[in-house]
Parts: sequence; C-alpha cells; structure tokens
Amino acid sequence: MVDIFVYSFASVICVAFLILFTKPLHIHLTAKGHNSSAPQRSHTVPTPRIGGLTLVIGYGVGMSFLSPDVFEMALILGVSTIPVFLGGLGEDTGFDVSPIRRLLLSFVSAAMAAVLFNTWITDTGLNALWFLTYGPVISLIFTIILSGGIAHAVNLIDGLNGLAMGVTMLIAGGLGGLAYSVGDTTILTLCGVVLASVAGLFVFNFPIGKIFLGDAGAYSMGHLLTWIGILLLSRNPQIAPFSVMLMFFWPVMDMLFAIARRLIRGRSVSQPDRLHFHQLVMRAIELVVLGQKNKKLANPLATLVVLPMAALPVIAAQFVYETDRMSVYAFLAFMALFILTFLVGIYCARRYAKVGKRRSLHQ
Repeated sequence: MVDIFVYSFASVICVAFLILFTKPLHIHLTAKGHNSSAPQRSHTVPTPRIGGLTLVIGYGVGMSFLSPDVFEMALILGVSTIPVFLGGLGEDTGFDVSPIRRLLLSFVSAAMAAVLFNTWITDTGLNALWFLTYGPVISLIFTIILSGGIAHAVNLIDGLNGLAMGVTMLIAGGLGGLAYSVGDTTILTLCGVVLASVAGLFVFNFPIGKIFLGDAGAYSMGHLLTWIGILLLSRNPQIAPFSVMLMFFWPVMDMLFAIARRLIRGRSVSQPDRLHFHQLVMRAIELVVLGQKNKKLANPLATLVVLPMAALPVIAAQFVYETDRMSVYAFLAFMALFILTFLVGIYCARRYAKVGKRRSLHQ
C-alpha cells in the first residue's frame, strides 16, 4: 500500500516541476486571476495557481493502483469532484467565477456524491439537529449544504504558504487515524492517497510559494475529504459524528466566525477582509517580531504558528471518537478557545497600535 502513496507523491512532484519549467509559456494564463490589490492577498508576485491540477493528477495516479473495491469508491469520489474542480479552475485562470457560483458548484458536487453513493447524514449525535430524522430529503439537503460549506471553508483559509495544504494533510491524517482505529482499511487507503498528493505539492508551496493551491485545489480537497469523512461515518456507526467534525474544525470555525463578524459589522458575507485568524497572526509577526524589513518571512512563520493550533482538534478527535457527548463537548471547547484567542488578539493589536501612535507623536 505504501507504494501507492509514493506513486501519488512522485507524480505530483513531476507535474509541479513541469509547471515551473514551462512557467514563462503559461504564466499569463495560470496567474491570470492574480490580483495583488485584493484585501485578502498576502502575495504580490504572479505565481501559477494551478496546483489543483497537480493534485487531481496525483489522486488519479494513486487511484489507478488501488484494489477494485477501493478503486470504485475513489472513482465515484473523483467524478463527483469534477463540477467544483472546474469552477475553481475557471477562477484560477481568470474567468471570474464568482464565490456564489463556486459555492453552488460545490453543492452540485455534493449532490452528485450523495446520489452516487446513496449516502447522506442522518445523525449528528446532537439533539438540536433532530429534524434530520424527518426523512431523506431533509438529510440530503443538510448534507449538501454541509459538504459545500466545508469545501468553501477550506478555500477561505488558503491565504498563507502551506496553510490550506497543511490543514488538509492534518484532516486526511486524522480521518486516516480514525479509520485505522476501527479497522476500515478502505478509508485509510483513500486518506493516504489524498495526503500523499497534497504532500507532493506542499514541497512547492512552503516555505516559498512557487505554486499556489488555487481555488480548484482548495475546493476539490475540501470536497474529497468531506465525503471521505461522511463515508467513514456511514460505514462505521460506532464513530461519533462530531469527532469527524473536529477534523474540519479550523476551516469551519474560521468561515463561521468570518460570516458572523461581517454580519455584525453590517457588511456582505461575501466581501473579503484581512481579519481571518491566519491574517492576524501574520500581521502580529510582522509588527511585533520581525519588523517592516522582514515582512516576507511573516507568511511562512504564521503558518508554523497556526498549524499546531489546527492540529489540536484533530488530535483530540482520536481520543473521543467513541462518545457523542465528549465529541460535542470537545468541539464546543475548541470553539470557545478559538473565539477567545481571536478577541484577545484583536485587543492586543489595538493596544499595540495605540502605543505605536503615542511613540510616533513623542518622536
């Protein structure tokens, strides 16, 4: 089985090298969507944004070596990813596919997966979501919204070198850990293929961003991992649903908090800003640690700060996956910790800004 992962990893490496070698020939197309003036951008140099293409190739190569039963599941997952992948690729190459359209395409991919697998979420381990027991239509709609939302959330955290890919590798590893704990080698193998594919591209994105994951890569990985998680639950009912949600805690919480933040400020939820958690960390490193002369280092350093935080819920899930109550409590605890840390960070930033202004006035 290890050979399969090596093939996926190596194929991504080869394709990424090819993209870099031919960069002068395609950069006008593959970085066409680059806009360094956008408020959420942290890069200024046009860079190929077609990392998602390398991931699809890596996944396809790994899939071709799978046993027939695992291959069938991997193939269905791959087919269901096509709509959201194409929408993201269109945005990456400058066709201006709006966030709403990409979100809708993620819903289409989710619906395809639900129908092809004949699987949807009927239980979350949370009594507040009792309405899921009212019939398959309600459960199907809920599953589609959840899947599309997580895919969109993964794209939102793609703001630093290696961050989105690091988080998706954590998720794949965490889901693989749960699969191993319950003896589900099929899901474990799928997690390994995804992890190996992302790891191959990670080499070219961290610490220096030579190739970006792009919307195609972020949405596709979000969709694939979400459905691997759903399939893991459907095949292993002894796993607490919220232990799987803990895997996706970081992108989901970042998205929900961004929506709440913008609604409170009276702004459109689709309007980008520079207040995502990872952006605040990067700004803090720029101002407090490095100073203005070494701002480029703040990007990868911020990733190194955020990834351990994102890993904590994934690790916790490995210990609470057998209990619904403990999984829910763990999720709520991490939610409170996320919000508290964010608010403390905002407070400290404002205090630092005031001190800086006073110093400049005295000088």
